[in-house]
Amino acid sequence: MTSRRTPVWIVTGYLGSGKTTLLKRWLRDPALADAALVVNEIGEIGFDDRLLASAMDSAMLLSNSCVCCTGLPGLEEALTELWWDRLHRRRPAFSSVLIETTGLADPRPIIAAFETVPFLRERYRLAGVLTTASAPAGLALIEAQPEARAQIEAADAVIITKVDRASGAFLANALNRLNPHAGIAESAQASLAWSQVQALVSGLAGSTKPSPRGADGHHHHAEASFIPLANPMSTPALKAQVDALCDGALLRLKGVVALEDGQHHAVQWASGDTDIALTPYVGSLPPLGLTCIKGNR
Repeated sequence: MTSRRTPVWIVTGYLGSGKTTLLKRWLRDPALADAALVVNEIGEIGFDDRLLASAMDSAMLLSNSCVCCTGLPGLEEALTELWWDRLHRRRPAFSSVLIETTGLADPRPIIAAFETVPFLRERYRLAGVLTTASAPAGLALIEAQPEARAQIEAADAVIITKVDRASGAFLANALNRLNPHAGIAESAQASLAWSQVQALVSGLAGSTKPSPRGADGHHHHAEASFIPLANPMSTPALKAQVDALCDGALLRLKGVVALEDGQHHAVQWASGDTDIALTPYVGSLPPLGLTCIKGNR
């Protein structure tokens, strides 16, 4: 029976730690060509799901709405529906599932669900918990945010991202202390391949990881607000707008805007970043503007 259970990978990591960029790369790997993907985002405007949809050929994206609103019951419902849809051929066959959690989620209730919910336990098996941690944001962010720490403690593998912008060595030592059972890898500009991730996790197969300590599943008190920016703007005007939004409580900024050159650009910023990242945006357009996620101080 065990071998017939569908493997599930949980991809977690704090806001702006590079989960979506890595996932986009991994989804191009033939090993994940028929994976099903569940995206759980914070904020009303779907952004990550559109970015990921552009990377998927035959992979399936399960939209974030139900999971986002209801948390764990939504996830259980989504995975149950996914399984029955496959059985009744309402959906193409998938050999694995990836779940991208919101950056503010404590992954422990999700992990526990694969042990405690009978349907999930019988039909799926948790293959690994992958956590991204930003080298520029460093240890300070993890120590300041309980969810970030929970994401590290629950990991089978921690991927230190953005090492082209800051050294990951100090952070790696600290992460080893926080979770001595996790494998640690570094990634610059999403350079870590899916095969390397699998090798890292399978190399740990013999070690016994302690069961994650319980968590009530409550999210960090954060507010997501959307600022519509429908009109084309100059880069300086955009930077001025971002500067006005970037006060001490801002954790994450992302969205799509139109610039005066007539092109659409994805805008991203997260704790630890010195400047906004602007990249040409391709794919179906979400409403133009910026989603700001702020922590309650």
